[in-house]
Amino acid sequence: MKDVYGFGRLGNFDFLTMLGKLHLAPIEPGSVYLPGATGPLSGAKLLFHGNRAFQTGAKALGDRVDGLDPYLTVGKQVLEDSLCNWQKSPERYVYFKG
Repeated sequence: MKDVYGFGRLGNFDFLTMLGKLHLAPIEPGSVYLPGATGPLSGAKLLFHGNRAFQTGAKALGDRVDGLDPYLTVGKQVLEDSLCNWQKSPERYVYFKG
């Protein structure tokens, strides 16, 4: 997927998980993959530490986010996308159109 022009880390993640959702390939993310992330990592820092700039490891924080999935049962892609969108305006709900 590195050769797909314009696809970054999140584009690859979303595209591959969508192939799984559409049953076109047996793909399901095993983690939210926060290392290398920007928006989702900021959202996770804000969620767990109340501060986007909090200094913590992305892997350890990703493990904490992954730990929410058994309770929320929405899937890793929804968790990652939600954190990314929420951190943009955590005090005000903004409808996400996809």
